[in-house]
Amino acid sequence: MSQRELLSIGEFSVKTGLSIPALRHYDEVDLLRPARVDPGTGYRRYRLDQAARAVLIRRLRSVDLPIDQIRTMLSDQSGRDAAGVLHAHRERLLERAHAITRLAEALGRDYEEGTEMAVTKEDRVVQVTIPASDLEATVRFYTEAFGLEYDQSIASFQFGAWETDSFFLLTLDAAAGEGGRFGPAMFGLYVDDLDAAHAAALSAGAALVQPPFETDYAPRRSVVADPSGNRISLTQR
Repeated sequence: MSQRELLSIGEFSVKTGLSIPALRHYDEVDLLRPARVDPGTGYRRYRLDQAARAVLIRRLRSVDLPIDQIRTMLSDQSGRDAAGVLHAHRERLLERAHAITRLAEALGRDYEEGTEMAVTKEDRVVQVTIPASDLEATVRFYTEAFGLEYDQSIASFQFGAWETDSFFLLTLDAAAGEGGRFGPAMFGLYVDDLDAAHAAALSAGAALVQPPFETDYAPRRSVVADPSGNRISLTQR
């Protein structure tokens, strides 16, 4: 097959809706290998008939199906394993949807009846405060890099919904570095696509601390620093 019959990674990205960082990552984890890699330049090229597989991967990832389970589905010729994976994931999504429905109903009752919200019994860290020596730049960074919305009234970014397991506050303290209160912090974030999140963080102004790497004891991750010097460990979900 000639080079002219193959698509560049950019053309394949447009064709399938998968980002270039995602395509590179799926190559590295052996989920979607390019048809050819130029030994001199390292440029990846794809066949047009690989687009259907790529689109399927994109759709499965859009409903948060883990990469290992996507690999099981793609390698299953009989369809039995694939059906089992989808059924189990469907049950997890339904359970999540039911939990959200119950939460919405409870919040509705609390609002209408004026009762206090129930407090969860499990102890869990739900807030971390980090110094922001340059508040404006730090707010802009988290907004651009992770798509978060800053609530100035509580000086925080909110992850997830209140009274759910995903709820978490990342609070910025502009005065934290003054008077020796405390220095730069380090915390971790799970991301669905490490390469894309790492690239977005650098593009938004993060400093590179450690590029994406793997270990025998933890998922693939990278480390960047925000404009105030706080280190963020990005970990592949």
